[in-house]
Amino acid sequence: MRTLTKSSRVAVVCGFALALLLLCAPLSLAQNAARQQPAEEATPADASAASLLSQLNLTAAQVAQMREIREQSVPQARELTRRLNQARRALDESIYSDASDEALVEQRAREVSEAQAALVRLRAQTELRVRRVLTPEQLQTFRDLRVSARRQQRIRRRLERGLPVRRADEPADRAPDARRPLRRLRERRRALGRP
Repeated sequence: MRTLTKSSRVAVVCGFALALLLLCAPLSLAQNAARQQPAEEATPADASAASLLSQLNLTAAQVAQMREIREQSVPQARELTRRLNQARRALDESIYSDASDEALVEQRAREVSEAQAALVRLRAQTELRVRRVLTPEQLQTFRDLRVSARRQQRIRRRLERGLPVRRADEPADRAPDARRPLRRLRERRRALGRP
């Protein structure tokens, strides 16, 4: 039920990148203060937000626009997320109720789909509004930051799964064979007479 499709995962990643940008916008006024603030008082989140903002080099007008976009989109996102969660609960209840009704399950599945679509649309519209605020140079920096964040996320997932991680500068033919454990497992299963 909670498994995301590939397009949903892309939407979620984009949403997280946007959320990071939007959540950092209010901290931009603290950008200069963060430079003056002693290191022991700064939190890692403040440091990453200040780093992001300094990398994007937003103007005061851009910060104000970002804040306005966030103030408009956050309540809508909360409402759509609440709607999606309610639709998922209703679907679960209809699937696992004592008297299962296939038509009701289908209706609840459509409601979940519609709620997800509305949330994806809002995220896309919000990101488009943010994109329009950024200059071409800032947009390229933001793209680079997103690519880097995705790469870090892939590395973290591979490490959590116990899979080898190939360095970006390492040729693919020299990377450890990630399929080797799977081959060993298949060989053991065959040796035991299992398919």
